[in-house]
Amino acid sequence: MSVKVNMRSYNYLILYLIPEELIQKNKILQLQWENIRTLIPCLLKSLFSGNIEVKLHELDKIFTGITKLKKVPESNILGKTASLWYYLTKIFHQSLGPRIGSFTEELLKYWIDTGGIYEVVGQNITLEKALKILADINIKSKARLDFILKSTNRAVIVELRMSEHTGGRTAQESLLDKIVQILKLLENQANLRQKLISKGFYEIDFSIGILFNENHELLTKENVNIGRLTSLLSYIMEERHVWGALKELSIKYQYKMCNSTIITFEKIKDELSNLNSRKICLYEPFSNFRIWLKILFGDEFLKEFTGSNFSELLSKYGSIIADDVWLFYTVLINELKIAKQFGYTNVRRIYEDLKISELPKLFINRLYNAKLSLNDYLQQLNRLIEDITNTVIKIYEKKGQSLRLLETNDIVASFEYLKQLCICALALYLTRDYKHDSEFKECRWE
Repeated sequence: MSVKVNMRSYNYLILYLIPEELIQKNKILQLQWENIRTLIPCLLKSLFSGNIEVKLHELDKIFTGITKLKKVPESNILGKTASLWYYLTKIFHQSLGPRIGSFTEELLKYWIDTGGIYEVVGQNITLEKALKILADINIKSKARLDFILKSTNRAVIVELRMSEHTGGRTAQESLLDKIVQILKLLENQANLRQKLISKGFYEIDFSIGILFNENHELLTKENVNIGRLTSLLSYIMEERHVWGALKELSIKYQYKMCNSTIITFEKIKDELSNLNSRKICLYEPFSNFRIWLKILFGDEFLKEFTGSNFSELLSKYGSIIADDVWLFYTVLINELKIAKQFGYTNVRRIYEDLKISELPKLFINRLYNAKLSLNDYLQQLNRLIEDITNTVIKIYEKKGQSLRLLETNDIVASFEYLKQLCICALALYLTRDYKHDSEFKECRWE
């Protein structure tokens, strides 16, 4: 029996089923797609085969106990599936790490550029190239900076940390070394200060942004780990780090605090330790050139450089987000167990039955190859998924076969899961039958 379409049902946005030209018209979807387009075929490959090639070294197998499962009986379904689940989870998360990092960098760049306050002129860029862009000076340095920004009269060096938990002593020192190197260039033979002024920059801003706390919440002065902040400040205030460079600017070149008082260890430390501030301002009295050093938390960082806080950015840009990663991954987790029980996945079974019907061809001809707007495409795609799901139910009713897909008697839950299986089956059709890629050649875990 078919199920009536619930207009409040979840509407899926599957980039893998959307034509490239539509994806390119939406920046957020484009950024998601660029970072998952080689991952999804890997998940589809296993959804088709019901297997994944497990590559674990022997010590990994011993530690997890997986080495004992080589000869478990067929009746031990969890034992047969354990190594697949473990390896899939491991390789999936290893693959996601750099993809999330790349997505985050590109998303922040987009938010900064569209915010209109600053322009991103460098991203994950060497210090050598950054100073060539900002001041047209030549130095040799392969140290990399997260972002280089500019506004009307300010150059900004941004070092970003996703979490206050990120980075031990080596990472903290690496971050500060780059700031120290630039500070030392201001008044040495490179004459960076004067070069920046000649380019219209009368301020240089060193901003250390930390977005989230240890519990993955947006970082604030209320939830910051004081111990971790103190650790960062202690590195900053070491003679061989930032404090030493600031002290030299004060003694040799008469730099002062921006309130015209003398630079001292206590003043710098107190200002940076002040949870309500965490910033210092110095200036060179003859040119009035200013130096800022800031430690910015969560919304402070976003407000400073994009003009909006996190909730405002999500409200503006987060209304259209793709479902590919969570859907294909979670379906695969369940379907690997199904394959060990029955010899094939439900997705494979549905795909084989669907491809001889007219619905996949309808998807290609009336949707995928039609020139629709993104909104129209998504509406029609979700209606088609409902139709395909009801068609699948009828196919198996006609065959007299059951479709008990989940360990529940909840009809609505089972129907929703069947929709997800049909999405995966449609993706298989698009790959194997329309694109003629039966080997899933676009799959790249790295």
